[in-house]
Amino acid sequence: MRNVAYEPCIPTRGTQVPAGPDWIHEIKHDGYRLIVVRDGARVRLFTRNGHDWTKRYPLIVEAALRNRQTSFVIDGEAVLLGVDGISDFTACTRAGMTTRSSFTPSISWR
Repeated sequence: MRNVAYEPCIPTRGTQVPAGPDWIHEIKHDGYRLIVVRDGARVRLFTRNGHDWTKRYPLIVEAALRNRQTSFVIDGEAVLLGVDGISDFTACTRAGMTTRSSFTPSISWR
């Protein structure tokens, strides 16, 4: 169901940490990969399979609208953190539409 112009950068597991100045690493969170697209006053959230989840995470939409930039695309992970600071995928899948979730952006170069 790919109907968006951007594809997510999907992290891959490695056997060792790459070395060198051209590498940036991210923490693996258990959540949903999302692409946040803002164009003016409109924000849309897309899953890695192209599903529109804008209504599922309204707080992420609100945060994107508070950004001073009015046009951007962010590839990241929507996660729900427990009191211990560790992402809880089960809670994320059960989260209501207004549950406070986190969005961890990924910085990716292609």
